[in-house]
Amino acid sequence: MQSETSTQASSALYENLHRADLQPVIVARPSYSQEFNRCREIPTHYHEYIEIIYGLKGSFSVHLTNRSFEVNEGDMLLINANEAHAFRHNLPCEYYCLQFDPSIVFSSPLFMTGAKYILPFVSSNASQNKGSSFSLFVTKEKLDHTDLPSLIEDAYKEYQAKKIGYQMALRSDVYRIFLWYLRNMEKEGITLCKTDNIREEDILRLKSALDYIQVNYMHPVQVESMAKICNMSYSYFSRFFRHCMGQTFSDYLLYVRLMEAEKLLITTSRSISQIALDTGFSTSSYFITQFKKHRHITPKQLKQQLAKNALNEI
Repeated sequence: MQSETSTQASSALYENLHRADLQPVIVARPSYSQEFNRCREIPTHYHEYIEIIYGLKGSFSVHLTNRSFEVNEGDMLLINANEAHAFRHNLPCEYYCLQFDPSIVFSSPLFMTGAKYILPFVSSNASQNKGSSFSLFVTKEKLDHTDLPSLIEDAYKEYQAKKIGYQMALRSDVYRIFLWYLRNMEKEGITLCKTDNIREEDILRLKSALDYIQVNYMHPVQVESMAKICNMSYSYFSRFFRHCMGQTFSDYLLYVRLMEAEKLLITTSRSISQIALDTGFSTSSYFITQFKKHRHITPKQLKQQLAKNALNEI
């Protein structure tokens, strides 16, 4: 997390964590202090890993597209995959940073027990603030009587020591941390889809449809085409998709396009009309309307906010 982001304070970027030298789970312990003149700012960036931040010392701010959090000692924040975020450290501060690839669920022998939960999660498909930031903040008071802090610390020690079987230990810690989040979300009334009665072959079909959307979102994508890919009728696919994902196919496609448009807004100098075209929106006005509705900020305001942050970092 520190390497690329801390050296490019004036521009937003995509942080590539899918490098050959890295594992599906990465655990770091960044430390920032005045004494060593460490970086105070990490500019707006995003990556395809889910990220969990646990405060150890001091405090720092995490800025998302439409929300900000002050993370203090003992607090924990989960940032969803592909969600743009930036950090501002109040020196000195220190925290654990656990990042994991959602695909480890799909490559696990526990596929059926995990995939039905991870699919709606990585598509920001919780009922809370649908279409907005999905990040989940938990205070120290709520974590004091849980084993989450020890699980994060164990993951860090395993990642550093890399003893035989450490990958298994990391996966175990991630599953238990993620399980706590799922159960806590249910307790707080943030419901995920119930897919207990969905067959493994159907989940695989759904994943193939989601993969197709991710590659072809910039083109017209019709429900009829998705139904054929999944070898289902139009009506059955529509019901099946909504049951699994908790939203219609059209709503999910819109979510993907907005997410990709946000990436281009923070990482390129393309015009808003060009970004709308590049991400599959029929008109720039429709793109602006939908972006404001779901992100609670216009594309222009987001660009202005990024430019202001860049000037403050110089």
